[in-house]
Amino acid sequence: MPSDSVLTDEVWRGLDPRTGMLPVRTRRRLALIAAVLLALVVAAVVIDRSGVLAPRLTAHPGWFGWFVYGDATNPLAKTESMVNRRYAAPTEHVAQGFDVTNDNQMSLTIVGVEEDRPGMTVERVTVGNLYYDEALQMTRTGGETLTPDRPYVLPPGETLSIKVYYHVTDCRAVPASAQPIPVRIRRLTGPHTIEVPLYPLRPYPTGGWHVSTTDDPDAVPWQRFLADHVCR
Repeated sequence: MPSDSVLTDEVWRGLDPRTGMLPVRTRRRLALIAAVLLALVVAAVVIDRSGVLAPRLTAHPGWFGWFVYGDATNPLAKTESMVNRRYAAPTEHVAQGFDVTNDNQMSLTIVGVEEDRPGMTVERVTVGNLYYDEALQMTRTGGETLTPDRPYVLPPGETLSIKVYYHVTDCRAVPASAQPIPVRIRRLTGPHTIEVPLYPLRPYPTGGWHVSTTDDPDAVPWQRFLADHVCR
């Protein structure tokens, strides 16, 4: 055989079938590494869907707003709208209502919603559609007042109605850009805030509105809609 002859891979494998193969120990190590990486990927997907690291709340397209008195206790406040001015004279005190859904596989303990903004201060927040009247000892419509001492536990997949009452102090100072609603929750790892964006609104000349899309040039953010009605 000439000195410069080269044996092909087939010839080498015929001489020794294990030629070119990784050692058994190396193959086992690579298989173990692949299994660990796959387990980490699966765990990351499960954790993300569960909401453990990044809890999620989604706002529904529905929205409504109304005028209220300063103490936010007017019994007719729930039916006073911004359209029917006979029963809802414009005041500096307004409210908005919207629904959110828990998109996580774990319950969320909600301890607070919203914060003061330029030109607007939060008077109170209620959650749910019913509350127990201690004085009358009966269940009434309107929702429970939300405080850190009286949090609300929202189960996975459930929807919660939230109402926020405001005092508009300076119409021109109210931001014109989209403003998400901060929802504060309590977890084992400590407090956490979820920013919940709301849909913009297209106002009607009569005082009404309809929920629009983010790319609608004629739509305005919720806080600007409320302030514009106060300052008409």
